[in-house]
Amino acid sequence: MAPRAAALALLLPLAGALVPSNPKPWPPIFHAELAKNRSGKLSHTDLFYDWPGGGNLHIDRTAGEPVFFDNERQNGSTYYYSPGGSCKVFEMGVGLLPPDWLQGALYRGQATVTSPIAGETSRTCHVWEKGDAMGNFTGPFITYYEDVNTGLPARWRFFDGMTFDVLAWRPGGRGTAEEWQLPASCFGPSAAQGRLSLSLQAQAVHWRLPVARAFAVLV
Repeated sequence: MAPRAAALALLLPLAGALVPSNPKPWPPIFHAELAKNRSGKLSHTDLFYDWPGGGNLHIDRTAGEPVFFDNERQNGSTYYYSPGGSCKVFEMGVGLLPPDWLQGALYRGQATVTSPIAGETSRTCHVWEKGDAMGNFTGPFITYYEDVNTGLPARWRFFDGMTFDVLAWRPGGRGTAEEWQLPASCFGPSAAQGRLSLSLQAQAVHWRLPVARAFAVLV
């Protein structure tokens, strides 16, 4: 084999190795601090993911508003509530996102992510897209950014423009029993039974409904 051809043969496998086939699976248990931006409305979100325990919990804190809890269980039940307030219960009919929920995503190359909420920190990221938008939106259902240097999630953006920037990622981090505890308002006649519209149910097929549920996209 000619020297140039031999060198090229060595480089090609290395070049291919630089492109990850899929984002890294989530840890089975973690705590993430997220900066949420939904149509310019900024919130600080604590995400507690517990795959073995069958729970996914969002705690949203927005200036001037009561703390909002999105408490999801593996059996399909989702509870939306604020401490001391009312509770709405949705029976989603799907379980939690598995740690490898991004398997099969389409790799789009690299991009620089700068979060104005995360101290103007710029990060070079691998970018994946998965699924199709819902409703009258176009484009991918979700765009997922993973830091090239650390391998940790940096941002995810949904078809409606809602973004989550990752401020802290703590594998093994758990919520307290108090944070997971459902209030009495989620049980009995005082609990409001929420229902997804038939059009949303029809659109949120396959893995999209668990994703939409996990990040309160449908709220």
